[in-house]
Amino acid sequence: MKVDKVGTTNFQAVNQKYLQKAIKEYNYLGSCTGELMESLRTKVFFRRISAQDGLDTLEAIRPYAPLGIDFLDHVKENFEALLKRGY
Repeated sequence: MKVDKVGTTNFQAVNQKYLQKAIKEYNYLGSCTGELMESLRTKVFFRRISAQDGLDTLEAIRPYAPLGIDFLDHVKENFEALLKRGY
């Protein structure tokens, strides 16, 4: 199923760049790639994006990552651990 545009999300701080890229990859590959999630994780670790924004973005791209749910959950756990530490 091809997605033409982004709908609204229930998450407060979704990084639109990553959401658009996830949809584009989903349309071409059937799932967004681990590279996209790794890139997001790097941005959070280097504090270019807050951990909460990273979590919200991951939840927004979840429907576009059917083949990468395990990795998405792993990255999500990383972000939650950072939040617990006040990162």
